[in-house]
Amino acid sequence: MADPLELQMTNDFAENKITDALRLYLEEQSLADKFSGSVLVAKNAKPVLTYSAGLANREKGIPNGIDTKFNLGSANKMFTGVAVAQLVEVGKLGFQDPVGKYMPDYPNQTVREQVTIHHLLTHTSGLGSFIDTNIRDELLAAREKLKTIADVLTLFKNRPLSHPIGELHYSSDGYEVLGAVIEAISGQNYYDFIREHIYKPANMPNSDSYEIDPHNPRTDIAIGYTHRDPRTDKMLDGERFDNFGLNLLKGTAGGSGYSTCPDLLNFTQALLDHKLLSPEMTELVMSPKVNEGSKDNQTKYQGYGFQIFEIDGVTRVGHPGRFAGVNARIDMYPKLGYTMIALANYDPPAAFDVAEKATELLTQK
Repeated sequence: MADPLELQMTNDFAENKITDALRLYLEEQSLADKFSGSVLVAKNAKPVLTYSAGLANREKGIPNGIDTKFNLGSANKMFTGVAVAQLVEVGKLGFQDPVGKYMPDYPNQTVREQVTIHHLLTHTSGLGSFIDTNIRDELLAAREKLKTIADVLTLFKNRPLSHPIGELHYSSDGYEVLGAVIEAISGQNYYDFIREHIYKPANMPNSDSYEIDPHNPRTDIAIGYTHRDPRTDKMLDGERFDNFGLNLLKGTAGGSGYSTCPDLLNFTQALLDHKLLSPEMTELVMSPKVNEGSKDNQTKYQGYGFQIFEIDGVTRVGHPGRFAGVNARIDMYPKLGYTMIALANYDPPAAFDVAEKATELLTQK
């Protein structure tokens, strides 16, 4: 029988090798001005690496820290997916129910009658994304008025479907409809429901869909800095500029809420410890529903609010977020016991590069 102390020393050596290599990579990326943000890696819920670099607020000289609140982009979809599953667990909702069962006044008859909760969760509803560049002018003109889920729905609820139902096309609009379904069933606004049923039980005191005033931004948030043209998403030369003229001023059911590395670690642990959903429902939402295809050694699937990757026999579950001056990755490796959280206030792939480096280190043979 192997000596337990020897096994522990071997595991510690492997863990240190991974974290040392990732820290070195982060230092190189930061020095090259390719990364500004915060990173947390945990093993069995215990942080084994924390790292922060860059400025959260250039004007005031505020540095990024491990407790800085970052815009999550689409990573918020995990919270919406869990909230929907909670309603299913208490018998108030069914994954195969049509939208019209809960939103009988939704103007698009096809959506009412044929699009199900499953379709919305897996990006197979045929709905589009109101943040697409080909309709960006409309979003930029309306964004200061987008204070509720109902406000967001006005941007697209009268449009025809963008794609056939059942085909996989990433859809932020689908998650906004899910937010409206949550409101219709619970009688609460979406934001209150998420605070009560996700943030509170998961111990996430520094997470919310804050309403940001671009003229007087909070000092505890990371302002996004970008090179991207607001209407085309093409990269521009010159210095990065703040993304207040581009981004939503309040988060929605599909994205743009704020959180911190420690809060997100608490969320992943609450999920894996079944404090938010039963073991059976946790398995259901985090398991593959739609195969999105393979690239290199990774096969990607859509779950219910989560993306699942199979990488050389290792499973990674989580969700990314991306926008101008916004980049996030929350990755769980359930079989390995690792969680990796990378939050950046630079354009993609600032956090994605870090997350992929972590994947490489964690899955190497």
